[in-house]
Amino acid sequence: MLRLLFPGLLVIHGLIHLMGFSKEWNLGPPMLLKGKSHFAPAGPLAKFFGFLWLLVCILLVGAATLYRMNVGWYGLVALVGVGLSQTLIVFYWQDVKYGTFFNIILAVIIVLKMAHTQFDEKTEVEISVLKKNATPVMPQSKRDTGLPVIVQKWLLVSGAFSSTYAVARVKHTGAMRTTRDGRWMNFQAQQYCSVNPPAFLWKATIQAAPFVFIAGRDQYAGGVGNMLIKPLFIYTMANTSGPEIDQGSMLRFLSEMIWYPEAATQPYMHWKEIAPLRATATMSYKGVTAMGTFTFLSDGRVASVVADRFGDFDGVFRKEVWQVNITGYKKMNGRLVPAQCEVTWKLNDGDFTWLKLNVTHLEHQ
Repeated sequence: MLRLLFPGLLVIHGLIHLMGFSKEWNLGPPMLLKGKSHFAPAGPLAKFFGFLWLLVCILLVGAATLYRMNVGWYGLVALVGVGLSQTLIVFYWQDVKYGTFFNIILAVIIVLKMAHTQFDEKTEVEISVLKKNATPVMPQSKRDTGLPVIVQKWLLVSGAFSSTYAVARVKHTGAMRTTRDGRWMNFQAQQYCSVNPPAFLWKATIQAAPFVFIAGRDQYAGGVGNMLIKPLFIYTMANTSGPEIDQGSMLRFLSEMIWYPEAATQPYMHWKEIAPLRATATMSYKGVTAMGTFTFLSDGRVASVVADRFGDFDGVFRKEVWQVNITGYKKMNGRLVPAQCEVTWKLNDGDFTWLKLNVTHLEHQ
């Protein structure tokens, strides 16, 4: 809807400027331009200003066309058009001063759209690097007997090694909140994950309020994690990295191998059975180690993952118990996929469930 509304506004606003062109070139009735402005060009100067009115129309309609064609510099063309439009409004103030309101709205929208485009282009480059570095996971003809029995059962029931792929792509919707009593914020996200080497990139659009969106990008590559948060795609509210983020990102990769279970057999992952339906997975990579405990159902499906993870609590990083509960499964592309999950911090003063998600699409590329 928004992808159609924005260029539509550009076109309509651009066509309105034809009235100025028509008036100064005497091509039709003056309509809304009554010549009441302090500046009243005549002769060749009037023709010149008429051409400028036409130029604004061309720039705004052209920007709308470029936007629909996914040409990245549509925003610059649109801003030049809006700037020229406002310049003409100053000259013809009494006739068209209310056009300033529409120019301000359009300028804000254009800047936000350009910031969104820039954010997407940056993440697309990062995704391309992830894909380039990923090595395909090959199908196995037999199960790995060195793993705990329940882990072998999980790999079998999950459909692991049923296809060759380099990157898993997960799309999901959900809701999150930042405090126990905070308002839930809906989001849409997609994530690209590589098993060899272990890496992921998650990007999301979070609706903080009506017409207010936050861009989120969580990345893990080369054993290093980074979280980027940009309200309205412009202001960098957080660009966080460091040992605590590295450990947290590794735990995220470890827990989310429920979507790419082939990672369970990679050299960086080590398993230990602690009960018939429980096993610990210890991941060691690039000098960082993290451990999570997987609890399984009797049929081999994963029920939950629990770990001690670093979190940001009132500006202080500390380890707390972090739990992922899987509340629903779906069949996707021939695999049994954990499709509904809830993520909870198990704190001393009570549980804090901060994330709920629903997987809408899973493919292995």
